[in-house]
Amino acid sequence: MKTDLDQLMQDRDLDGFIVMGDTSGNPIMQYLAGPIHLERAVICKRRNAPLTLIHGSMERDNAAQTGMALIDRDQVYNPYELVKKHDGNRLAAQVDYLLQVIDDFALHGRVGFYGQADMGSTYLLLNSLIDRLENTEITGEFAESLFHNARETKDADELTELGELGRRTCLVVSEVQEFLQSHQVRDEILLAAEDAPLTIGHVRNFLRQRLHEYELFEDHKTIFAQGKEAAVPHNAGTDQQILRLGQAIIFDIFPKGASGYFYDMTRTWSLGYATDPVWEAYQQTKELFDQVMANFKVGELCSSFQVQACDFFEAHGHKTIRTHPGTHEGYVHSLGHGIGLDIHEGPNLSLDPGNLTRLQPGHVITVEPGLYYPDRGFGVRVEDAVAFQTDGTLIWLTDYPYDLVVPMPKA
Repeated sequence: MKTDLDQLMQDRDLDGFIVMGDTSGNPIMQYLAGPIHLERAVICKRRNAPLTLIHGSMERDNAAQTGMALIDRDQVYNPYELVKKHDGNRLAAQVDYLLQVIDDFALHGRVGFYGQADMGSTYLLLNSLIDRLENTEITGEFAESLFHNARETKDADELTELGELGRRTCLVVSEVQEFLQSHQVRDEILLAAEDAPLTIGHVRNFLRQRLHEYELFEDHKTIFAQGKEAAVPHNAGTDQQILRLGQAIIFDIFPKGASGYFYDMTRTWSLGYATDPVWEAYQQTKELFDQVMANFKVGELCSSFQVQACDFFEAHGHKTIRTHPGTHEGYVHSLGHGIGLDIHEGPNLSLDPGNLTRLQPGHVITVEPGLYYPDRGFGVRVEDAVAFQTDGTLIWLTDYPYDLVVPMPKA
């Protein structure tokens, strides 16, 4: 949580940090600033001191919404004057700007740099800055950074937002199911019109209309994959594919709200009826899901649930990524992940050797077991998002039935 920043800085022996870039496409900047538009902003902080936002003049009203201490960049560190001072050398001007910020805010000692920008330009900028610094050590982090750990746990406002996103996402899923059921069937093919088949593209167009209605957005293409395509976990599905009865469909929906936060849930459907192999795989997947959720509580080691999943599926004769690393069939991925300003963020339920995280209050995690058989033409997956409140109580953010078979009108 944001309230943990000073403690997390102390744990890393960080005396300060600087976050740079736009808010768009920059989750760390957005985490601190909120869902507002900023360009080329800088947020800086000394340990045990407040956050300060350095913003452009055109965005001063946006900046005022953050609650941070504010500095108008164009008045105090005018970019045009700095470029003119350095005869058009923009790299030198940016280094000069950051040197002034570091000095003005006494960002001495160990200072972490964060944010997202072009890798090459960042490399040049930081190396040029390091060459000019005195009394300040620039440092970076890999993998479990300061903000990775802060964002792992959500505060009450974040939990409320994710709960609301879950409510709206479930409404969209319900309306997509009703849309499918509203179509007639002939020769096991859904019909869009009297003689025209219904395709995944038709479903996708309807889905996008409903997402727009509920102020939800596709960051990238929603997965609505049928048959063999559903056997590749991140295959979004081909728009031209005709919808047929008895084919497993994986519907994995992960919209983003106006707040920038993501939601994530998955249902597997088979229209009209399901084949025996799909039934068996789905029942096993759902059985494991129920067993995991029965043990899901604060204090448990996150990786232990992936162990449980691999034990279960291996006992039922399936390959797993533990027994067959890189396998394309059986159980081919980890059990779940956190959600927030990224669709995949900490904590995760993987078997990574360094994954020593234990479930704790504020964690919001998806649990998504699945089985995939490309050569047999199907995949199945179930995914719910759950959260631990501050008192450790587990709450479901997904409230939608798990029925595999979606009843369809008779031909």
